[in-house]
Amino acid sequence: MEITFKLIDLIIVIGICQGIFLSLTLQRISNNNQKANSVLSYLIALATLMLIGRFFYFRFLTPWVFQWSIAVDSLVFLFGPLIFLYVKRLLFKKENTYSLSIIHFLPFIGMLFFAFFYIINYTPKAYYEFFLKGNLLMYFRIISVIMIVFNMFYVLKSFQLLAKFKQTEKEVFSFEQSPIVYLKFFLFSVLACLLAWTFSLLNTTIFNKTIPFIGYDSIWVAIPLFIYVIGYFSLKQPELFRISEEKQKSSSKKERLPEAEAQLLKTKLDSLMINEKVFLQSDLTLADVSEMLQTSTNNVSWLLNQVYKTTFYDFINQYRVKEFLKKVENKEHLKHTILALSMDVGFNSKSTFNKAFKNTMHETPSNYIKKQLAA
Repeated sequence: MEITFKLIDLIIVIGICQGIFLSLTLQRISNNNQKANSVLSYLIALATLMLIGRFFYFRFLTPWVFQWSIAVDSLVFLFGPLIFLYVKRLLFKKENTYSLSIIHFLPFIGMLFFAFFYIINYTPKAYYEFFLKGNLLMYFRIISVIMIVFNMFYVLKSFQLLAKFKQTEKEVFSFEQSPIVYLKFFLFSVLACLLAWTFSLLNTTIFNKTIPFIGYDSIWVAIPLFIYVIGYFSLKQPELFRISEEKQKSSSKKERLPEAEAQLLKTKLDSLMINEKVFLQSDLTLADVSEMLQTSTNNVSWLLNQVYKTTFYDFINQYRVKEFLKKVENKEHLKHTILALSMDVGFNSKSTFNKAFKNTMHETPSNYIKKQLAA
């Protein structure tokens, strides 16, 4: 019998090789995201098992393979909780490592029981014939709906974690962190696949039509590929500056500083910015400034929120923009690029600089410089 390979076979085989490499490598790299990466390695191992299952399903579909594929499909119920756990470990820090209770994995256990019930009670041939008669179609559609809703729930909860981190980030850091962009891409990619699966399921159920390249099999080939993108990025990713949930809860109950103490702290903070120009440090954090001022992060955060009416992120970046404007006044932009000057004043990326400049000056850096040249 002649065996031919199609494009989908090549994609799956490459994905399997990548998955084995990444799941083993992420367990061995020693960076500070190790606890999050350990979850990611489990995700990649599961994705690899899914791809192996899909490969046998596409290439060697027999009654035996068809019957056991339902057990492999139960792995879909593990993706949502593990994605959520990965995001939480990556963004937030805790003395004890974040973990999930057994309740999050009950749908997976239930699906396994469902699968082994049919594996034990039916021969592969009988099960295949039972399926062809349409007796399992309604069960599979119900399971598909549960899978979509279950995974959608955890992806949306992951977006909530990301939004919470982004909201708190400006209170703690003076810079934006590049991994967040990749994390957004990852979550939006998984969400897009789930929505495509929903659309495909509705189309086949209501209109009895199939859409080429959009279905259960193709979607659960795409999701592992997105996971691999994050996996490769994690190999070279330095530690993400994470936020403590416990500290943020306590910071919401800051007490008002006495007027004399607040004025003294304000004077010291202004001196730190104007005379020592600590804002030139690109990875400056609230904790760094608090240590320089010999006070608590709660006190500095209260001062910024109540007296300056701003966040730590905006406060520091306003000084950086002012320093950039001084360089433009000194004609340094004629010798150096805008990006180089923005890095000199403490920004860590072009996007962060452009956003901060526009918020402060209400126009883009290039437009501002053009006006200065025309004046």
